[in-house]
Amino acid sequence: MKKIILSFAILAFTVGAKAQKHNVGATTANVAVNIGAATESGYKLVYGADLQVEHSLSPTLNITGSAGFENFHWSEAGFSGNDGFIPVLVGAKAFFGESKAYAHAQLGAGFSTHSNGGTFFAYAPSIGYYLSDNLDASVKYLAFSKNSHTLGTIGVRVAYNF
Repeated sequence: MKKIILSFAILAFTVGAKAQKHNVGATTANVAVNIGAATESGYKLVYGADLQVEHSLSPTLNITGSAGFENFHWSEAGFSGNDGFIPVLVGAKAFFGESKAYAHAQLGAGFSTHSNGGTFFAYAPSIGYYLSDNLDASVKYLAFSKNSHTLGTIGVRVAYNF
């Protein structure tokens, strides 16, 4: 899985760059699917989806807000199950000059779907690339931390921009 993610990241950044048009003051939305590998042993596949809203402050800076669902599938000693989280995040997306490449940092809360699971501190740095005006792909680390324990995922996020 790590080789697939690395290959995808290299491909995304080697595609010919052309200026990404940002209408300052415009607000847009995108819907995305996420798939990746957990950073903790015992967890297998991590997948989810999210809705993100972006507001352009300048040609190279957007502020973002997102909410979604992430499912961590685990199996151990013949048992298996899922740990779900609802991440609610705000952040900033900075573009590298006039290219389609960007860095994105988000902070917020992750709400466990288990009864008495509670609320976790959530954070998500990522790097991405606009493959077209409507298609955006990134490599993202998403983590949920509580009581000195962190559960994270390294994955690929592919978004359709409206």
